[in-house]
Amino acid sequence: MDHQPPPCPAAASATDNPRGGTRHPMYRGVRKRRWGKWVSEIREPRKKNRIWLGSFPVPEMAARAYDVAAYCLKGRKAQLNFPDDVDSLPLPSSRTARDIQTAAAQAARMMKASGNDEKSGIASDDGDSGCDDFWGEIELPELMDGECCWGCPAGASSWTSSGDLAEWPEEELSPQQPSFMACL
Repeated sequence: MDHQPPPCPAAASATDNPRGGTRHPMYRGVRKRRWGKWVSEIREPRKKNRIWLGSFPVPEMAARAYDVAAYCLKGRKAQLNFPDDVDSLPLPSSRTARDIQTAAAQAARMMKASGNDEKSGIASDDGDSGCDDFWGEIELPELMDGECCWGCPAGASSWTSSGDLAEWPEEELSPQQPSFMACL
């Protein structure tokens, strides 16, 4: 008789949710945002508090972040997304939320930089996986659409570190536009 493991409760709740659910059908602690990013968080045992683990481009990275937090908080009893990889998970230096978040981000980075990229469908879009900007992909989608640059001249299309607002020609800054520096 072929013995199948019981289905993940997260998978059942994703399909049973009348609103269509955003939980990933395979991974615990992972859900999809409306704009396509995958996020991960975990509830602290015996508390109402949740620890935010981050926003990621693919569900596997979010699942790996969850595994770090679950293992730290629940030990060997934790139900992990990747139980075979438990020995390779980075361990937080303490059980504080900040240390757990740091270790979770490190685990997600390791997944992207490791050979797991091919099997999980993670691909580096710049072709240089050693120098990717991890935090550029994580957490700040509103900076990518250009709407945050209120004081930019009409032709400006990128951020520069050497430029200064004072160097921009006066005619390009209209009085109605708030200065970018005023927002800082």
